[in-house]
Amino acid sequence: MTTQHPATAHPLTEGDTPYHKAALGFRNYWYPALKSKEVTHRPVRKVLLGEPIAFTRRGAKVYAMIDECPHRGARMSLGKDEFPGKDTVACRFHGWTFDMANGGVCVAALTDGPDSPVVGKIRLRMYPVEERKGIVWIWMGKGAPAPLEDDVPHLLLREDTMVKSRHNLVYGNWRYHAEGSAGGHFLMLHRDAAALRLQKMGAYNATHDAMEEDDPVDGGRALVEVTGDFRWTAHYPGLGEWPPQRPWRFSRPPSRRGQGGTSIPVNGVKYITMKLPGYLRVRHFPQNGALYYEWYVPVDEDHYDYFQVSLHWPKNPMSWLWTNLWYYTWAAPIRKGLFNDQDKLMVRDNTDWHKRVGRHEPTPLYRPDIFPRKWIEFCNIYARGEGYADTGKAPPQAQQAKPIPTVAGGSGDEPRPKP
Repeated sequence: MTTQHPATAHPLTEGDTPYHKAALGFRNYWYPALKSKEVTHRPVRKVLLGEPIAFTRRGAKVYAMIDECPHRGARMSLGKDEFPGKDTVACRFHGWTFDMANGGVCVAALTDGPDSPVVGKIRLRMYPVEERKGIVWIWMGKGAPAPLEDDVPHLLLREDTMVKSRHNLVYGNWRYHAEGSAGGHFLMLHRDAAALRLQKMGAYNATHDAMEEDDPVDGGRALVEVTGDFRWTAHYPGLGEWPPQRPWRFSRPPSRRGQGGTSIPVNGVKYITMKLPGYLRVRHFPQNGALYYEWYVPVDEDHYDYFQVSLHWPKNPMSWLWTNLWYYTWAAPIRKGLFNDQDKLMVRDNTDWHKRVGRHEPTPLYRPDIFPRKWIEFCNIYARGEGYADTGKAPPQAQQAKPIPTVAGGSGDEPRPKP
């Protein structure tokens, strides 16, 4: 006899949906790959979206290539610059040499002589890359890349923006971090975070929803978390009052005290916003007045590169010094570091649990799950070149028959459909 798990798979994430097939991400987008200072003359290897990539620099130009020689598969990240001053790279195994500036065409096979028949017949796959604001961006999709400005936040590209970035390899599938980025976890998971020791922590939001909008800040389509009727404390039947009030918690978070003193150069920035191919925007993090983005860049099905970027707008030299001091002593190690490490632990557990019980969608019985449920639907519809809006493919009948409920002001306790 098989016991059904209470969160059994639902057609939104199962079967032939774009999101179900996106364990390695959505390909037709620009992704942050490396910090500019990490790319030097010596090739560096990195796996992205399941493919091995080698990055190298020739002069001011960054190149990205498949990290496999088309001859015998040797890593091009072991390759050498045998012709200084030329934008070429030679495979370490047999010296097949490729012109990176000319589409990766083979221009020599060194150990076969100058007249090798291989010349001009073979190409090394190259990937479009752009270097902007200290970050190397890569396109791994089909056909010509979309304009970089379509996928990279506009405010990040502004000349007056100070950009601070960091990234690290994390265990887990990228989708679990994207799904868990909003939807009620903050008040529980981060309650004991060192960054919030003095901050007053409430109980819950009584209103939950997520809405699509044309993003007024960075352009394109976005999913915005909507919360309201915030409760600082509540009585739970049979249990008592929660949370306990602590005298050392006296500071209210920026989201609860307005945008006083903000330096964000755009009015009306929503607190939590998610966009394709899978990145989050949060205001007033990791410092008040900053704008924060985090990308979940797939590496393989069990790992992703957690790429964190914060934007700052110091107004004068003194402000510039203070922003840097505060960032490196507190914001980066405590907020971007220890604070967000708590999220990474949950992604680890989500990944291992879903492997054991089978992937499923968030439940409508838990009202804050409206955000991850609508995020899944958002991806299924709008993923560039893969979503229903682009392909014209009709969504599964089960998905059409039961739209995602909006639970703002309602119970949200709709019964789950049987698989």
